[in-house]
Amino acid sequence: MSRSVSRQAAPVAIALALLLASDPAVAWSAPTSPNMVLPGPTREIGDQVSSPILDIQAPIEDVFLRTEDLDGNTREAESGGRIELTLSADVLFAFGKADISLAARLQLAEIATRLREQATGTVQIFGHTDSVGGDGANLALSRQRAEAVRDALAPRLVDSKLTYAIEGFGETRPVAANTVAGKDNPRGRASNRRVEIRFDK
Repeated sequence: MSRSVSRQAAPVAIALALLLASDPAVAWSAPTSPNMVLPGPTREIGDQVSSPILDIQAPIEDVFLRTEDLDGNTREAESGGRIELTLSADVLFAFGKADISLAARLQLAEIATRLREQATGTVQIFGHTDSVGGDGANLALSRQRAEAVRDALAPRLVDSKLTYAIEGFGETRPVAANTVAGKDNPRGRASNRRVEIRFDK
């Protein structure tokens, strides 16, 4: 009985294999499981796998396919033609302040040169804090820091056609845990204190 079923199933399996090989649309269909392995080159985004034919569902500014640490205090990420530079607020500012340090001004001068050479359109500058302090105070501080970075960059780019979009998110978009098991997490909070500069090439 089982041998008869196997003989009947073989032509079906062969037909299915030929269909997959001859029809790219079928071969590149979206996976039904995030663990399914697709044929050919794929790209991994978090726990999801997408084929080269499918567009990324998340907004481009929230998904970066290449990241690297530039100097331990600055991280660069890229997706398509969009660049994001993440600067540690601890290097830019004193704790709880929005006054840019002298060392940070030198770093921002280098970033201004890069913006002049590469950026087009609108430069987005986002400020973020950790969870220490009240929500309102953190929101205000994060915006003040974003504005301070813009104010340091803009004079070096007065003859460019760049515009700026400023936003402060306070503690609402952490990239690390502020606390772990109910205890303070200084390293996580340090990661959350940051300023992001995004631009299109």
